[in-house]
Amino acid sequence: MDGTLERILNLMKEKRVTAVSMEDFLGVPHGSFSNWKRGKGKSYYEYISMIADRLDESLDYLIRGSESEALAGQERELITDFRSLSDEAKEVVIKNVRLLKRT
Repeated sequence: MDGTLERILNLMKEKRVTAVSMEDFLGVPHGSFSNWKRGKGKSYYEYISMIADRLDESLDYLIRGSESEALAGQERELITDFRSLSDEAKEVVIKNVRLLKRT
């Protein structure tokens, strides 16, 4: 199994995304993840952008293993939470972070 698939599977486990739900999301036959784990093709690369969107992760991390890999669990959680905020709430967070940096 290559590193990309390992990262995908680890993120799915971490985010509690089942293979069946991901397969449904991607529109691929059930059992595709099992086949990919057994080395039967790498067609998941055709869906890598959709997988990244579903897992809320960057393509760079999925493919290369860089970028978010260096983030600690709390940092990843903060980024995920930040992305779910309204634009107004994001502005409040940014202002508060800037205030905290000054102290």
